[in-house]
Amino acid sequence: MNNLTVIRCNHNYNAWKAVRSETGWAFAGVFRPFEKPTAADAVEESALSLIPHTTVDVTDAAKGTAPWDTLPRALSDAVCAAVKQGDKVLSLNGYCMLAPAVAGGIARALPPQAKLGVVWLDAHYDDIVLETTGVDETTLVGIPLSTLVGCTADEWRVNSCKLAKPIPGDRVLHADGRVWVDEERNTILQSGVRLVDEQGFADLERWRQAVADFAAEVDAIYLMFDADIMAAEWVPGFYRAEPGGLSREEVLARLACVMGTGKVVAASTWCFDFDRSPEAVQATAESQEAVVKEILNGWGF
Repeated sequence: MNNLTVIRCNHNYNAWKAVRSETGWAFAGVFRPFEKPTAADAVEESALSLIPHTTVDVTDAAKGTAPWDTLPRALSDAVCAAVKQGDKVLSLNGYCMLAPAVAGGIARALPPQAKLGVVWLDAHYDDIVLETTGVDETTLVGIPLSTLVGCTADEWRVNSCKLAKPIPGDRVLHADGRVWVDEERNTILQSGVRLVDEQGFADLERWRQAVADFAAEVDAIYLMFDADIMAAEWVPGFYRAEPGGLSREEVLARLACVMGTGKVVAASTWCFDFDRSPEAVQATAESQEAVVKEILNGWGF
């Protein structure tokens, strides 16, 4: 059995932004810690309490003067070190803007010829292209997938996330994407990313086949799990209720298909943590715990 590395960070979502200027795009934002107990705290005390693991805390990096640079660097390095020593890696709390950093760490740890694939479970596409968008600012949670596949923010991808080469679109399997605007939909269709839409994701057999076909073409998988893949009632601690979505048990069945490939080397369970009421945190933590247990079971822990 492999060992387990769990990566933690006490950085609360604070809408880091990309802002257009006369000389191009610049990132802006500050580090803001959680003020209340989080779902991840509860999960580490429950689902992970009896599982031998190493916890790596990258909070100090997030406190840097440019956290959008220092935090992805530290996260990428932590993932790289863990994968190199053969550990499975669980990024327990964080946000999807950090996905290129996780991919960067995995890619640096794998043999050069290895094909890394990404399974992206998300209600959103997260694929704004800075170079073509009509807005003058956007949050960084709007660009991780477009960054990952090389459509935007190349300098940030290479220097901060340490992902030297983008992941080819056909090595990304995106599920659901039920909440979008025309700009994001157009980008995803042009990127070559494999799409299983809301209706396809609801069809378990169709999803199972899509995962099997995808896994057959890659050597390793990074699983990016965003809490909003579930219907809002299952994640009341999420920052905004999104329409639609499957139940927790339905999502777990689809997650099991991914873990069943035996190729997942790292997983992120993200967007479960926001400073919310204790009741919302508790209910959301129960969903995150179920997700984490499914991942751990898939890894044999």
